[in-house]
Amino acid sequence: MSSLLGVSKELIWSKFRPINLTLLINIILVGIIIGITKFDSIFFRSFPQGLMIISATVFFILGIVILVNLNEKVLSSNRYRLIPISESQLYFSNLLTSGLIYFYFCLMESIIFLGSLYYYMRNDVFYHTVIDDNIQFELLLKDITLIFLAVVLIWTGSTLVHLLMNYINDFLQIKSQKLLYVIFNLLIIAAALAIIFWTLTEMSKVGMYRYTDVPNNIFPIVCLVDVIGILISIFGGLYLLENQAETDR
Repeated sequence: MSSLLGVSKELIWSKFRPINLTLLINIILVGIIIGITKFDSIFFRSFPQGLMIISATVFFILGIVILVNLNEKVLSSNRYRLIPISESQLYFSNLLTSGLIYFYFCLMESIIFLGSLYYYMRNDVFYHTVIDDNIQFELLLKDITLIFLAVVLIWTGSTLVHLLMNYINDFLQIKSQKLLYVIFNLLIIAAALAIIFWTLTEMSKVGMYRYTDVPNNIFPIVCLVDVIGILISIFGGLYLLENQAETDR
């Protein structure tokens, strides 16, 4: 693991295991929901598709949060920090491998989600997801772009927050590391939910012209805001990583 390629492979496998465990838990949960709606409970049978949508949404967000924590462990662990590659190489390798793993996670999560909906809706699920014209295809590409930028912003922003908290801790000498861990997770969860909510709101505005026939420039504005936030987070995180952050494990 002394080269960049070796580190990247190690990072992929270290993130692969918890993500697969998360997928397994989701499959078990879907099976439980299907079992309940099939054999019992009028309440659940009333809107099983809604339960599947809620479940998928929770797990998509959970995947982001899990990778946030794995990212921070990498940047503060002497297992990776003390190998002979630069801080920037480790930073971007960490970010890139998280992106690859999350792409895999989203692909598998989508298969689980569509499969669970197919159980209830049969072929109707494909009629609701098929791309039937150029406008829908354009909106799909824009939505994917905004989601991608939002996820990268959450990861890079969380890394910046993590390194800033470590930097502040050097001055304040906070003894309770558990307290810092709790504060960090609360901040990241709140920030992630805020970014996701804002992104979904702007996505709905981007697609509004489909119904009003009035073009808008919301998409490039949102992209610009996200890119600026990502660049600030990357440069700030790299500076702190190279000049302030210490290993602790």
